[in-house]
Amino acid sequence: MEILINELSLSGQFDSVDHFIKSGLRPFIKALNDIDFQSNLLYKKYDFYSAKITLQHSIHDILTGVISRQYDEIRKLKLQFVKLFDQPYWEDKTRHSANSVYLFNGKNIYGFSLAEACERDKTVISFNHDDFISVQLFISKDDKNIKLDNLFEFGHYTQTAYQRNLITFEEYCRKMFLKSKLNFSKIDAKQGFSLVKKDEEKLFYKGLKKFSELSWTQIGDDMGLY
Repeated sequence: MEILINELSLSGQFDSVDHFIKSGLRPFIKALNDIDFQSNLLYKKYDFYSAKITLQHSIHDILTGVISRQYDEIRKLKLQFVKLFDQPYWEDKTRHSANSVYLFNGKNIYGFSLAEACERDKTVISFNHDDFISVQLFISKDDKNIKLDNLFEFGHYTQTAYQRNLITFEEYCRKMFLKSKLNFSKIDAKQGFSLVKKDEEKLFYKGLKKFSELSWTQIGDDMGLY
């Protein structure tokens, strides 16, 4: 899957560097860590480094400049930041056309990642921004609606990959319940997920989710789990 960083999700909306780290950087890194980069590519725009996180500071200033040395959290995440500024860049081979009109919320987005994503795998990853708080974004291209998947929290990539049949139901469950009380490590390959039929997956997942959210006392009292 080709995933494009949505540079429009950084417009100087954060009040301070601290606000960016807490409300912008942490959720973004969690969403980024959910992505399997052995089978997915993270594309960005050439000038993404200049996108503003505050009115005074760019993403480059915060993650690679002097300010970065003032925050332990940023120093610990240096390897993840390489993905934000390194190749590939979608502008090396632009696919969206100047002959078409791309609109988002009534604004022309030609030359931006949202428009380019329409001609690739229709997936973007965004920072916390009021304009991009939906898991699906709708772009108008020459009066035709195109739906983009928008990743901005942990689990969004896994959900998208599963819905597109890029990962199995077992992989989906293992990732979605990775930090829950559920442990799939002892499941027999022949007596486990392989027995779940396609039309049973939704119901099966619902049961696992319920189990993961209940306390042990509630699990013991819930007759629906037996």
